[in-house]
Amino acid sequence: MVPLTMALLVGLSACNGTAVVTLTATASTDTFLTYRVGLASVQLQTSGGSSTVKALAAGTTVDLANLINLSEVLGAATAAAANYTAATITLDYSSAVIVYDDGSLTGVTLTPVGTSGQALGQVQLTLTLDPSNELTVSNGKISRLALDFKLAASNIVNATNKTVTVTPLVAASASAIDTKQVRIRGPSLSTDTANASYTTGVAPFDFSVGGAGQVSIGATDATTYEINGAAYTGTSGLTQLSSVGSNSMVDTLGTMTSSSSSTTTTASDGTTSTSTSTTVSFAATQVLAGTSVQSSSFDRVSGIVAARSGNTLAIEDGTLIGVDGSNTFLTGTATVNVGSNTAVTVVGQGGAESYGISQISVGSLIYAYGTATTPSSGAVTLDASAGRVRLGPTAASGLVTVVGSGQLTLSLNSLGGRLVAPFDFAGTGSTTGGQAVASGYAVTTGSLGLTNSTVGAPVEVTGFTTSFGAAPPDFTASTLLDPTTISAELVLDWGTGTATPFTTYDSSDIDVDTHNASVGTRHNIQIGAQSINIVGLGSDPLIEPNSAGSNLLFAIGHTASGSVTNYTTFAAFITALQSELNGSVLATGMTAVGQYTTSSYVLSATGITLVLND
Repeated sequence: MVPLTMALLVGLSACNGTAVVTLTATASTDTFLTYRVGLASVQLQTSGGSSTVKALAAGTTVDLANLINLSEVLGAATAAAANYTAATITLDYSSAVIVYDDGSLTGVTLTPVGTSGQALGQVQLTLTLDPSNELTVSNGKISRLALDFKLAASNIVNATNKTVTVTPLVAASASAIDTKQVRIRGPSLSTDTANASYTTGVAPFDFSVGGAGQVSIGATDATTYEINGAAYTGTSGLTQLSSVGSNSMVDTLGTMTSSSSSTTTTASDGTTSTSTSTTVSFAATQVLAGTSVQSSSFDRVSGIVAARSGNTLAIEDGTLIGVDGSNTFLTGTATVNVGSNTAVTVVGQGGAESYGISQISVGSLIYAYGTATTPSSGAVTLDASAGRVRLGPTAASGLVTVVGSGQLTLSLNSLGGRLVAPFDFAGTGSTTGGQAVASGYAVTTGSLGLTNSTVGAPVEVTGFTTSFGAAPPDFTASTLLDPTTISAELVLDWGTGTATPFTTYDSSDIDVDTHNASVGTRHNIQIGAQSINIVGLGSDPLIEPNSAGSNLLFAIGHTASGSVTNYTTFAAFITALQSELNGSVLATGMTAVGQYTTSSYVLSATGITLVLND
């Protein structure tokens, strides 16, 4: 296979370019087990609306809870060469499924309502891009618009009333806004083994419709594949990919990068002008294809294993994709039965590794393929005894209780993205060691740095659980985040609003007034498993722009007009605030993400959202 090359996303005409639109979500301190809403349309607009581009071929559904750790391509639309200044997004909450994680087995199903308590249907948002960073589509070039649904800024949960008050806020930028992996899902169109690339359509979010256009994706010798249940690496995987049928589904995780070039032209009067164009490329790290994505003979249940008894797995709040392509969130417990003939693979391992079902343990993220049945009780059972299971990496988050050599013990707060209380660790222990317990969850860290993983500190690890019946240790970490690298999030509400949310604010920092009488129900900074109540701190928290950050984005949401203005510099954001906060406009909510230093009360922010009532 050729050395690393990132194939360009496909442009369709010399007089046009391609606009690639990605969508991600920023987590909320209120954890959602699912947040399914309709995505009716996404359109790009030039100044004055003279040209409009549809990024979605048709409406679809998106589970925003699945987009916290990745960005997904929702369309690669052909667009006329122009500067696009805004995007219009229409969300549909009429059939939304939103489940809040309150620590119970099934969570709490919430009804979405507006600020006046009214039922929600379609909600339209207009996103205005920073004038200094508009989406420039050039002839034959590929540009990217990155969208970020801010879950905390958009939702206030009332678990008692089983409602969530929704004022959607989506930030937008023509530059990358994070370093998350990017996912592209769509039907296979062609494979070019000579140039180590392949082309797919776009059908995002595990649903059958919605995307526009097609993408060409580069592969390398390190790219791993699972195709029709079998694992491959490098050239053998790409060769095998070429044999899957046309329109078979392909699911790719990888990296998306952009490069810019400038052209200077000289007019007849001697004046010069410079134009800059950007092109985007994509390289695959992990590829699923054929029946490893979707099958006409296997149903698929995915989710986190909450308990295991023998060969029976309990999956809480999983997802069922049927042989007919239907996509259903499974509230409560689904059962997956495995057996000695169940084939087990591991995401990203590649090659011909073979795993047994003992590899599946409590806390494992699984994608199980088999035959689903729904008895009269309504609880789905999937028989995978003659099918297969794919394991994906799991995240574990907690506070450090013991630091050892190459290992940590955590007081576990969450596993697989959900609160740990419903997990039943019975059977995880070995004959020489006890079963896993949340209060003393043993993690092998190997050569990962533990300098900042001190007792009492929040830590997040990603990796795989120990085989069932083999613990301790309970978990093997491949990555580790500590207080210096975990993304902290400040979430603050001001009830009905305040005209003076800050003590001071200028181009250096924002001093958040924690003594404001309007401070509402949410007023904390979340750092992994640690929550800091900012009311009563020794000093007001200061929010500063991250001077070393390259993916900065600051947004102001306007609830009355349904619009969001976006800025890629802190200075421009502050200038806008100084105009907006004129004494009559009220701030109702704020979020900020970045690195928080407890000793100085400083949050070094890569992103800020402020919600105003105008």
